[in-house]
Amino acid sequence: MIREATVTQRLLIIGSETPALQRIAPILRRAEFETRLAANADQAVELLEDVAFDLIVLRYPVPGLSLHEFVDRVRTVGSLCRSAGLVLLAEPTCVGEVARLLGKGVNRVVSLDASSDRLLDAIADLLAVDPRRTVRAVIQLELWVERAAERVLTLTENVSTAGMLVRGGGEFPIGTRLQFELLLPGERTPVRGQLEVARRTDPGRERVEGFGGKVVSYAGDGQERVRAFISQRSPRTG
Repeated sequence: MIREATVTQRLLIIGSETPALQRIAPILRRAEFETRLAANADQAVELLEDVAFDLIVLRYPVPGLSLHEFVDRVRTVGSLCRSAGLVLLAEPTCVGEVARLLGKGVNRVVSLDASSDRLLDAIADLLAVDPRRTVRAVIQLELWVERAAERVLTLTENVSTAGMLVRGGGEFPIGTRLQFELLLPGERTPVRGQLEVARRTDPGRERVEGFGGKVVSYAGDGQERVRAFISQRSPRTG
């Protein structure tokens, strides 16, 4: 039996807790984030070598590596977290200093004296735009109707861990759940999982006839394979 893994988002918090973090923690738990904590930048780097996080929140200043060294380690080619969102929760007197790194490996800077809503907005903003890569990859879609399977072989336009833009598939209504096999360039074994038709494309704007699909679940290590494929090619810059 193929093990199905639901799509999870991983959050790393570095440094001591703050009132803002404490207030939004229940919201993150309800949203089923997988959250890890690191006391300093050195501990965080060890975690980054083994876990692909979607978002990193760093309380600045923090003991351990300098901020520049830490950002370089996160964004280096081959890093599992190269395309993760990076939020700095900075002391008010440091905001101007670290703001110079915005767009240079740091995605958001929030002052420690700002409301918890500001931090939550920054987290939601970065996680809502899942890192994706434009890629023409072969994908087979399969829909079981009664005892027969309807199969379609087509191409993706872009891929992220949370979803993909697929050519064609007009015969599948919005809300349809499909089994998929996605063959990423350079790989021999397809990524398998379940995809839900979420929307139709706008051909005038997106220049493709097809649909946007939301990944419901992956088989085995599929999510990690897609995340690694994207992070090696598409670092976040803004």
